[in-house]
Amino acid sequence: MSPKVYSLSDVKAHTSDKSCWLVVHGKVYDVTEFLEEHPGGYDIILSSTGKDATQDFEEIGHSNSAKKLLEKYLIGEFEGGDSAPAAAQVPPQSRNSQKQLKQKDSATRAFHVILPLLILVVALALNFYFSSR
Repeated sequence: MSPKVYSLSDVKAHTSDKSCWLVVHGKVYDVTEFLEEHPGGYDIILSSTGKDATQDFEEIGHSNSAKKLLEKYLIGEFEGGDSAPAAAQVPPQSRNSQKQLKQKDSATRAFHVILPLLILVVALALNFYFSSR
């Protein structure tokens, strides 16, 4: 018996915590029962529903045991196929620039946290200096 094939519209009909389907590597998974057990919280899974979540799944860096666990929830094939081959053909230089962008993103986020704190400390110091005169 051949596996059931699901369309994108089929998958989009299951984007809630009551019925949650994911597409990863051309396969459709019903992960509804797993939502509460997911170590990253159910919100992260819900944010990847209704689309091909292969990139989201791979970017997280799931372990081999997590990939095996996913097989438990397999319900069929995705009519769009596996989106991973196109991602696998990304040249190494492009991967390095993606890594550099992620590092810059981290630095930018840190800057956005540190700068307001620094401004607050300077403002408090000035306030203390001028109020004690």
